[in-house]
Amino acid sequence: MKISICGKGGCGKSSITTLLAKEFAKKGYDVLVIDGDESNLSLHKLLGMDFPKDFIEYLGGRKEFMKKLREKMEGKDVELFEEEIFINSLPKEYLVENGNIKLLAVGKIHDFGEGCACPMGALLREFLKSLKLKDKEVVIVDTEAGIEHFGRGVEGGCDAIIAIIDPTYESIRLSKKIEEIGEKLGKKVYFIVNKVDDETKDLILENINKDKVIAVIPNNKEIMRCGLKGEELNAEIPEIKGIVDALIE
Repeated sequence: MKISICGKGGCGKSSITTLLAKEFAKKGYDVLVIDGDESNLSLHKLLGMDFPKDFIEYLGGRKEFMKKLREKMEGKDVELFEEEIFINSLPKEYLVENGNIKLLAVGKIHDFGEGCACPMGALLREFLKSLKLKDKEVVIVDTEAGIEHFGRGVEGGCDAIIAIIDPTYESIRLSKKIEEIGEKLGKKVYFIVNKVDDETKDLILENINKDKVIAVIPNNKEIMRCGLKGEELNAEIPEIKGIVDALIE
């Protein structure tokens, strides 16, 4: 299963990605976490890993990759990577690991004036389409904030979409758009209501499709502390186990 984790900035995508990855790993899955956010600088810390090298450099960097992609779209005989990619065949120098969880970062913006993130989005789209999973393997994609990745076609290579909804009007509105786009794609769409107390939980549930909700996660001081200090996130969140159980049924 390939799962896209999406939502507005600050809603908790990286924390949920980390917690899901660790729960899948506990259940004996080999997990590939893909950092698909060009400005995310903390996911590796939450996972207890070093910062990985940009995977787009494996393909010659952004300019070279986009050149090859354009040639391929023009019908030229250009191979971006193998027609079928497997987790265990990925170049190890672009992966970091913690137990049976691997982290791959598509690419980051490192300096002023180096260009937009479109090549990273295109690479993620093509990579997910070509990536084949074996039994007891799962991919979790931590996407960039908002819905630009939908416009780039990233979710076309995923099986399920999980939208994280925090207590903001923007997040509620965004969840409706994610639901709409996901259903047009024919993908399974789920909601996780995150960072709530009793009052905000009820307000959110009144304004979204409750049938899509697979978990409501209250405010958690341990998650907040690890996120603030850049420490590995090992919090035991009962709701996370329920989410994973529901996804693998």
